[in-house]
Amino acid sequence: MRVSNEELVALIQAGDSDKLVVLWTQVRRMVYQQAARWVGLNGTTMEDLEQAGFIAMLRAVDTYDPTKAKFSTYLFQRLRAEFSAATGQHTKQARFDPLQNAVSLDAPLTDEEDATLADFIHDPAAAAEMGKAEVRIGVAAILAELPEDQQRAVRGKYWHDLTVDKKTLNAAMKRLRHPDCSRRLKAYL
Repeated sequence: MRVSNEELVALIQAGDSDKLVVLWTQVRRMVYQQAARWVGLNGTTMEDLEQAGFIAMLRAVDTYDPTKAKFSTYLFQRLRAEFSAATGQHTKQARFDPLQNAVSLDAPLTDEEDATLADFIHDPAAAAEMGKAEVRIGVAAILAELPEDQQRAVRGKYWHDLTVDKKTLNAAMKRLRHPDCSRRLKAYL
């Protein structure tokens, strides 16, 4: 007497892994029928698709819920996904997945050069950080011309958001507003 696919799956899920062979025998024809539509895509052979079909069956058994559909319907969906992957075809969702089309920035551009894609792509974040570093260095050089207490006041107030001596800060700001200093500081704005 033949046992239904759903009953076999229930037995397998309960721990009777010997029933996998019986289930494969029962669904193999369906797998072959579906695989025939995919053979040859990107050089895929029937053997490749048979293996993908077996994997699809194993995955379907692991996640099958009899309250949602017949096992053959559930397996059909898994077959489509596995055959798509095996043939390099992508589902509509996968086509829009950025990781499906990602290219390594460290991959060489040609066999003859040591150049990579990263060498030619502008990184705005890195450029911004370099710009900030240049500003910090330039401003620090101008601040170095101030007396030590005035340097501490400016750094404390504007770099560390600390409360500082107002008189010392005002004296520092007066020096920084001098046309010679302010002209050099404007270069960093």
